[in-house]
Amino acid sequence: MTRTRSLATAAIAAALVVGSGSLGLAQTLRVSNIGNPPNHGDPTTSLSYQHTYTFETSFDPLVTVDGDGSPRARLATSWKNTGPLTWEFKLTPGISFHAGTAFTADAVVAAVKNLQSDDQKKYGGSVYGSLKHIVDARKIDDMTVEIITDRPSPILPNEISAFRIIDPAAWSDLGREKFGNDPSGTGPFRVTSWDDTKAQMVRFEKGPRQPKVDGLLMYFQPEAATRVQAFQSEAVDIAFGIPTDSVNLIKQAGGTVNVGSTPSVAILVFNQSTGGFTTDKRVRQAFNYAIDKSFIDTLFNGFGKAAGQPAASSVNGFQADVAAYPYDPAKAKQLLAEAGFPNGLKVVAEIVNNNADLTNLYQQIAQDLSRVGITMELKIITLPDLFGRVVGTKEFEGQMHIMNYGSNPSIDVMRSINAFHSCEARQKWTCIPAAEAAIKGANSEFDPKKRAQYLREIAQIYHDEAPQIFLYEQFELDATSSKVSGFKNENWRINWADVVLAN
Repeated sequence: MTRTRSLATAAIAAALVVGSGSLGLAQTLRVSNIGNPPNHGDPTTSLSYQHTYTFETSFDPLVTVDGDGSPRARLATSWKNTGPLTWEFKLTPGISFHAGTAFTADAVVAAVKNLQSDDQKKYGGSVYGSLKHIVDARKIDDMTVEIITDRPSPILPNEISAFRIIDPAAWSDLGREKFGNDPSGTGPFRVTSWDDTKAQMVRFEKGPRQPKVDGLLMYFQPEAATRVQAFQSEAVDIAFGIPTDSVNLIKQAGGTVNVGSTPSVAILVFNQSTGGFTTDKRVRQAFNYAIDKSFIDTLFNGFGKAAGQPAASSVNGFQADVAAYPYDPAKAKQLLAEAGFPNGLKVVAEIVNNNADLTNLYQQIAQDLSRVGITMELKIITLPDLFGRVVGTKEFEGQMHIMNYGSNPSIDVMRSINAFHSCEARQKWTCIPAAEAAIKGANSEFDPKKRAQYLREIAQIYHDEAPQIFLYEQFELDATSSKVSGFKNENWRINWADVVLAN
């Protein structure tokens, strides 16, 4: 770390109250989040929603996406398509990174070079997987940059919202691992310390978003019960991921439960790379017919919607006429018999089980499957374990695993399909050759009407091929105290700069 950077960090860290676990500032917003990102403050690693909540505090993309899927200016002021493989972005002047480096076209070019490095190809996870078609960048002038792709990219402004710009000087100075503990972005809060349990941040005013509180303290608490208890005891002002059976507890504590839709469909993936029954469409369909979706009412108190396609209803690509699989155990047994499993089969499913809603859901799924002769062993893994399996640093041990079709942040269904659920994705758990032509078309067609037809075809093929058990459109329940105003969680995007905390 350079001397200038060390002194700057030390000066801000002096504002901390030693041993108190909170910032010694007039207004510190305290937040309980679900999970610590894989390399702490390194935003190149993940697009998982709980990690996005954290990265949004300290980093900005060139373009962000509203809850309705519309691209909006952030570090870029405007953009235009200049050729089949090129987009030009005008940048916002007068912005600095947390460590003092000026934000210019050089930073964007360096970030793109980093995205395409061997290191990111190995560890970049869903960020690289979503943006691997971005192959280069060229500085036109200090405030103008050209982004170059290896295929036509009709929705690049939406896609590039996954690309949070890091301070190139800090990254070069510190390296990946140290940068994660001392990150430098342009977001409304600058990190002063980061460990496995919390991240402490202070107000930063030289970025595109001006915060309304002096500091932010984010706790990482994977267990839902811990987050609820922290809220009840007034240790936090905001708690993410409240289970449905805790809604009344939040209200009794004087809090408000914010209900939000998400751009995500919860699924259990058939890992087709393991071979065997996972490659048989009839078996995959049987699993889907065997699941009674009434769990949405009985377990989730009516939150969520039954799903039967990759896109949630808030996502571009959703097809209203592609319905969820009906509950039909007789049909499930028939398909299993046709596939050569008249006496049923056994399956190991790897799951992350960190709240009561999921505990009840997985038990219900196992019971439903047992009624058609399928024995499901639920193997519990941690969120970091799942992340390791997704990026390939760990091996899957079952034929199925928990996952989702997460269209955050582009709010377009191809984000998740390209990153995880196609023949071109890094992991080959889903490969549907019949869909590849439509996927290529959706990824390259600039005409909105023609592209919409490709998306329709994809939705129908994925429904029919059933590469996953389609479960439900995920929903988000967050708790806010009476002191908090201006909070909004729309399609897993938090408006951190607009949150107000009363004294």
